[in-house]
Amino acid sequence: MQGVPSCACQTTGIQPALRLNPKNCNYVKSVKMTDTTTSNPMPEIMMHASGQAVFSTALKILVVDDTPANLKLMQSALKMAGHTVITATSGEEALICFASEPVDVVLMDVRMPGIGGIEATRRLREMTGDRWVPILFISALSDSEDMVRGLEAGGDDYVPKPVDIRLLLAKIRALQRIAGLQEKLRRANDSLETYRQAAEQDMILASAVMDRMINSASMDVENVSLWLAPAAKLSGDLLVARKSVNGSVYILLGDAMGHGLPAAIPVMPLIHAFSAMANKGCSVSSIAREMNARLKTFLPTGNFVAVTLVNIDPVKQMIDIWNGGNPAPLLVDAEGRVIRRFASRQLALGILTDQEFDSTTESCQWTNASRFILYSDGLTEACNSRGEPFGEQPILAALAQHSAHATIKAALLSHLDGNAAGDDISLATVELQGQA
Repeated sequence: MQGVPSCACQTTGIQPALRLNPKNCNYVKSVKMTDTTTSNPMPEIMMHASGQAVFSTALKILVVDDTPANLKLMQSALKMAGHTVITATSGEEALICFASEPVDVVLMDVRMPGIGGIEATRRLREMTGDRWVPILFISALSDSEDMVRGLEAGGDDYVPKPVDIRLLLAKIRALQRIAGLQEKLRRANDSLETYRQAAEQDMILASAVMDRMINSASMDVENVSLWLAPAAKLSGDLLVARKSVNGSVYILLGDAMGHGLPAAIPVMPLIHAFSAMANKGCSVSSIAREMNARLKTFLPTGNFVAVTLVNIDPVKQMIDIWNGGNPAPLLVDAEGRVIRRFASRQLALGILTDQEFDSTTESCQWTNASRFILYSDGLTEACNSRGEPFGEQPILAALAQHSAHATIKAALLSHLDGNAAGDDISLATVELQGQA
């Protein structure tokens, strides 16, 4: 294209004069460069005997200066240090070169005709986006105001004119160290992203398996409303309802330590045991004992699951309950007054051996139309943006409403106001019919 400046690297007339270190022939003690066009000596640079730079991270450096002698000096020194050099003689040309191929460092002259170094730097920063490309100003300016303007435009450092090659290379070596650290960080981030994607796929699979297990164990039961809101993709809460062959309604509420996958795994062994034994109409006491035995066998020491087991017999109008570590379920009358609280009287499952385990249940009979509610501590402990917990009061206030289950959910969502709950939330309400 006509008028587009070339960004190709130019060779110089500078030749190295090597001097080997007699004590260690693996390294050149120094490289003394001489400009063949002027016979002027240049500063010495540490080099490896193979001709490669001592530094392991070679950089691609864009040098921008409208003075040919300055370009030649810096280009030669940087190439001798093992770097790839691209040159530009104006701010406009620098922008074109920068857009055409990525560079690691920019050495920018401040005073140039057309687009000056400060404006070119400002535009380069817009082009780099999130990628950090260090920009060093090469300037004879000593006014602190000019330096401030350059740094505010996106520059990172200054190298004064006339250029001290030793100082320039020292700054480049510092940038090499940063570049090496950035590369390590990039690789670490790539590894973390690979791990994250694999973990995400594992979570999707585990979530699908968990959903199928719960769906196979639970069923829609008349007058029973269930709500489970996990804090992560996988829930550490387990909420299942099932109707037995004799017409009794069984409900299992389990709350494992924490949330997510580590919390979901411990509740999995409970699902099959509950489903099979509830189908047969087994007693709450025997179900609790069986589930405790399974968790005691499978879980590492120190892990446990808080569990509430409920059997509701609509014919006898009897509730039988075992509560180990969960908030107290409530039996309330039609006006929302609490008739009875079933406080936790046992330890959570998975702690005690079968000989130590207490499977004693608590029973209660109702006569008039009533409502039974149970929930995990994630409901009452859910905090809003001000750190205020939801508490029990909104639950009690909702129990007098016709649609208590929906009212509690709406009240909680209003309380959270778009914020995520810190724990899994489970809620079950049962409408109990009175005597005919």
